[in-house]
This record gives sequence, C-alpha cells and structure tokens, in this order.
Amino acid sequence: MSSPGEPSVDSGAISVLRHEIQLAIDPTSHRMRGLDRVTIQVGRREVREFSVTLNKALVVAWVSSEGKLLPFYPRPLPPSAELDTRHAHQVVVRLDRPARAGETLIVDFDYAGEINDPPREPRHLRFVTPSETSGHIGPEGVYIGPETYWYPDVPNSLASYRVTATTPPGWEVIGQGGLVAHEARADATVATWDASACGFRSPEVSAEGRFDCPAEGLTLAAGKFVVVMRMSGNTEIATYFYPEDMELADEYLAAAAAYLDAYSRVLGPYPFPRFSIGENFFASGLGMPSYALLGAGSIRRHYTQPYALGHEIVHSWIGNHVFNDNGGNWAEGLTTYLANYYWHELKGDPQKAREERRMMLLSYAVYVPPDQDYPVVQFKRKSDQRDNAIGYNKAAMVFHMLRREIGDDRFFAALRTLVAEYGGRRIGWRELEALFTRVSSRDLRAFFARWIERAGAADVKAEADPDYHVFRRIPRRDLPPMLNLFVTDPRRVVVTPSLDSAAAPYRELAERVAKQEGVGLRSASEVGAAGQDLRDASVLLLGGPNAGSAYAWAKRGLPPGVDLRPDGFRVGGKDYQGSGMALLLSFRNPDDPTHVVSVFYGLSPEAVKPVARLLFFYGWNSYLVFENGAVIKRGDEPPLPAEGAPAGARSERHLRNIRQLTHGRQNAEAYFSFDGRSLIFQSTRDGRGCYQQYVMGLDGRDARMVSTGRGTTTCGYFLPGDRRVLFSSTHAKSPECPPKPSAQGRYLWSLDDYDIYTAT
Repeated sequence: MSSPGEPSVDSGAISVLRHEIQLAIDPTSHRMRGLDRVTIQVGRREVREFSVTLNKALVVAWVSSEGKLLPFYPRPLPPSAELDTRHAHQVVVRLDRPARAGETLIVDFDYAGEINDPPREPRHLRFVTPSETSGHIGPEGVYIGPETYWYPDVPNSLASYRVTATTPPGWEVIGQGGLVAHEARADATVATWDASACGFRSPEVSAEGRFDCPAEGLTLAAGKFVVVMRMSGNTEIATYFYPEDMELADEYLAAAAAYLDAYSRVLGPYPFPRFSIGENFFASGLGMPSYALLGAGSIRRHYTQPYALGHEIVHSWIGNHVFNDNGGNWAEGLTTYLANYYWHELKGDPQKAREERRMMLLSYAVYVPPDQDYPVVQFKRKSDQRDNAIGYNKAAMVFHMLRREIGDDRFFAALRTLVAEYGGRRIGWRELEALFTRVSSRDLRAFFARWIERAGAADVKAEADPDYHVFRRIPRRDLPPMLNLFVTDPRRVVVTPSLDSAAAPYRELAERVAKQEGVGLRSASEVGAAGQDLRDASVLLLGGPNAGSAYAWAKRGLPPGVDLRPDGFRVGGKDYQGSGMALLLSFRNPDDPTHVVSVFYGLSPEAVKPVARLLFFYGWNSYLVFENGAVIKRGDEPPLPAEGAPAGARSERHLRNIRQLTHGRQNAEAYFSFDGRSLIFQSTRDGRGCYQQYVMGLDGRDARMVSTGRGTTTCGYFLPGDRRVLFSSTHAKSPECPPKPSAQGRYLWSLDDYDIYTAT
C-alpha cells in the first residue's frame, strides 16, 4: 500500500512519527468517530501552522496540544496527480506558539463522519484494484485505508500506529502489527492493534531514533468474522473468515506457516509479531504490514498458491517493511520473483519453475507491444496488464538474470542485507544497485542501465534460450492460440447466441466484455455462414454450436480431433459429457490466422455461470475443460510456423530463409510493389470459389481485397508510384466463377472472358 503523494504547500514543514487512535465504528449508519493523538516532528525551519490531509466527509470537532485548543480551518488540496482531491482536503492548524526546527509536538484531533463508498463494478477484466472503493463502512463489512484519508496525516509519512477500535458485538477488526488487547463485551467488541514494534529490532532504524516498524499507512478491515489462531514458531498466525468459510481456516494457516518458515530462511526473521489472513467483502488481493486481505471468492477458491497467499506474505519483508521510494517500484518485481517463481525452486520442481519463467515472457509478449513499452524504472503501480507485464514480470526476470550474473550466494546475501539494513526505510533502484554492487564486488552499472533504465528485451533466438532464462520478446506468431490474444487484439468481436434462457449467462458476460474499448458486439443471428465482420478480427464466440451460422463459420478452424456437440465435446483426445462441463477453446481464425477465435461453451447454464465470472483469469491456454467451475484439464495448440522457419519440414536446412506470408486458403501469383514494401496476390482466402486480388504489407498484416469479389481475376501488378494496381477480371461477363477446364498441363482459361481494370 502506498501513501498519497506530497502537495506543493508545506513541503517539509512537518513529518508524522506516530498515531495513537481511538476509533468507534457503526456499520449500520456508515459512520466512524476518531480521536487521534499525533506525534509530529517539525522540519528544518520554524513552524507556526501546519496542514494535514483528511477525508472531506469527516468533520473535525476540535484540535488541541498540551491541553490547549488550537484554531483550525479547511482548505482544498492543491492540484496533484497523487492526491484524491475528490474525497480529501487539508485541515490547517495554527499553533499557539512557534515550533522550533526539529521539535516534537503531540497534537490531538477529534473528528467524525460517514465513510460510504461501496465497491463498484471492476474496470478490468482480470483484476480489481483498491481504487474501486476509496473506503467503506457498512453492514456488509468495513475497509478503510490510506486512500480513505480516515485519519489526519501528511503525504509520504512513515509513522507507527496504535489503534483501539470499538465495533458492534460479534464484529472483529483486523489491524496491523500485533493484537495486544481484545475484549468481547455484550454491547461491543474492543480490540487494540499495536503496529509500532517489530518482531525483531532493526539496528539501522533504532540508531536513527525512530519507531521500530513504521508503515506507509494504516488499513483496517472489519466484519462478522470467526477467528482461528495458532503459533508458527514465535509468530502468531490467524484467519478472520466468515462463518460459512471457517472450515478453510486450517488450510490457510498451514500454508501461511509454510511460507513464513521458508521465506524467513531466505530473507531473515519475519518482521512482525503476527500474520493474519482476512476475508474481504469485495474482490481484492491486498497485502498490508502483517496481514493479507483476500476477497471471499478468492478465499473459497483455495487462494493459497505461491502467486496468491505466498505473494502477500513475501510483501511482509519486501514492500511492507522495506519500502519503495517515490522514484519507482522495485518491490513488486522482487516479490513476484521470490513468491511466484522462486517457491518452485525451493520445492525442488524445475519444470514448474521453467513454466513460470515462460509465463513471464508470454505476459510481456502478449500485453506489451513494442510501441507501448517503457523502462522498468518508470513503473510505479499496476493499472493494467501492460504495467503487470513490465513492473511485475519483466522486473522479476531482471532479478533472475541478476542472480545468474552474480551467483546464488551473493544474490541471497544481498537480499538479507537489504532487509536488515533498510527495514523501516525507503529505497530506490539506485540504492538497490549500490547494495548488489557492494555485496557482489561487481560493477553492475551496465546491467542496471540495460535492464532497468531502458525499455525492450534481449534479441535472443529461442534455440539459444530453450529454458527461458533470458528476458526476450517472443514473437506473437510464436504464441499458441489463447484467450489473451483475443484480449489484446485491436480488432475484437464478441458473438452471443440466440435469445433464450440458456443464453442469459453468455449475454451477461458479453455485456461486460463489450464495455472494454474497441470491442464489437454481434448476435449470432447477425452473422452469416461466411463470417461477415469476423474474418479480420479476433472473436469471442459464446455458446459454441448454439451460435448457429457464426459457429458454422468458426468451426472450419477447429484443430484436428476437436468436436463440439449439443450433448458434449471432444478435446485433447478425450470426450466430455454432463451438465457440469464447460470448455474454453482458442484456435486460429479460419480466414486470417493472425487473429484467434475463442469459443466458450457450457453444456448447461449452471456450467457456464461459475466460469463466466472468472473467464479472463484463464487466458493462457489453448483449451481448458471445466467441471462445475473447476479446471480439470488444460493444454495448448502449436503456434504458427515462426518467421524465418522452413516452409516445409524443420529439418530442411536449405529452406530456413523462407518466410510464409499467407495461410489457410489457396494463394497464387504474387508481385512486389515498386518500393518493395507490399505485395499484390490472388487468393480465395475469403471463402470465395475463385481468385480475387489482394494487397498486403510484407509482414502479412492488413490484407485487403482490391478487386470486386465477383468473377475471377488474374495478373495483378502495381503501377509506378504504388498507388494503383492493374489486374484482369471476368466479373463484367458474369459475377459467377467461370468453369475450370481440364488443363492437362496447359493454361486454358478463355482469354475472351477477361477485361483489364485498375484500382486503388
């Protein structure tokens, strides 16, 4: 979690060292009341007044210091890309005397109001960010964090926190640090969380006279939870789950204990006295100092994998104990490397480790077009999948290459040094470079300049890196067909089946997808058997055989051995039947294999519904088979022949300089433009029975028909200047295809049927 950025006014005037908060929460009325005793340190110059940020909906009753009331007034926040000027403003406090540079003050704030911003519909197909709500207090649950501005603070503070929260009886609060007091009364539950003391003391922080475990902000969650707690070494671990999910507690506690034990060996002692896993009332995957907050849907899907719970636990060291500075976010990349990837090495599974490296490269290949790339150092937070591919996956691969560059011993020694020396502090890429340089005794300037400060990937052939140890760009045509190729295609069309009750889950999915920019929506009844509007796009075809003529068009591209029927389907060499079965299948567009068709088909509405909600989490395979919403089988189809690969067998070395430009239909007689950048060729690619003339670039993209689509054509050429083309056609005599004579080795078309035409 990151605190908001700093405004231009009051820059450096004060810093906040500590909050001691008394908090009362009333979920029914969406209200809270806070009494915050704030420890403030004056900056490098004398201060007569200072400002803090606070939610506009929270009304300040009084401010005092040393028993004296202080005057205060609100004012708008200055314009900022970081601060939420819609929900927050400044509260300016006038001191009763000038405060000296470096002086420490204690100021009390009493404030109350309503926090009521229910989580909204996700903007993304694949993930929900905390910005979907700025904070909410309600009967369904409580979530208040730094983006709520629910306590008086200054931007970019690193403070310690102690909060005593009072909630209705039967409610429990999840906070940061350790649970130091808890009282379940008949009229209320009172819990005190102290986030000022680490599980171990950092000599660097203590030497500076600061609190042991400062944090970038304070997030609280609350709900009607059942709490289950156990010890893991010297660390308390606990689950805060809804009653209907409490039987999952043991699974999560065991997984958390395993992660804490493993990463304590890698990174050093766990920094906090407790780790909690909370069940959130909206979809989320958030890691705060000493706890993770996961949506109820994630909890019920057994979200204990290394990329899930493991990732949030590693954040306890990286990101929530050692912090990013404002110059860039390195913590997500390192956390992704250690949790999502390195866990498989720790468990002795080289195949899964290799697959994780491959997936990191696939993410970059799919979501980062070369013209939209940017350097890792510019990544600050994830707002889309491009950011995820660069800031998480590319950065993770950079740490992998750094480890291979300096060796395991020095790499992991540097990580332990990082945690020991920088716990409770902010650090940037330059400090990381200096640390790895110092520990490894290697000059790493060229490495960091190449991989952190510049965009792009290595120019390495797959044959030279078969195990994906180098961060390189996999050409799009080398990717197997998958749903994510639909997601990232500039031309996308969603086709829905006919209007009946069984089609309802498909339509709900289609409406959600159609909200994304650049997506067209078609009913199957609008699409003919020739696939109008689908030939030059990637298509999400919902309903399989129920999509009528649209499916009849698409199934021409089905991989061999695949069959979809009203009562079942066959894929991966196996038949599947039963009302709980569903299939997500991707293959090449039959008319243009640079695009894909993804078919989502369930044998009943009940099979469709649980998968439809999460469909875009399954974007990396050519096919996935679901039973009652759970994946039971997955696999991939081969990619297109790679550019530069032989047109025939791969063993034919003499053909390795040949690149295939057209696919899937008969094509013949192609000629270059005068500038050598385009081709004119004749083809039956649009399902026509006779040849038409097409023009396309040498990359195989943007093919367009320049003839009339009637009769047959031949002998297409570019005219000088490349703006017009010349060809022969029979369309004036007859719009039908002329009969093909028996050639018997000779060219026997009737020349009397052809006339010569030009086109642009």
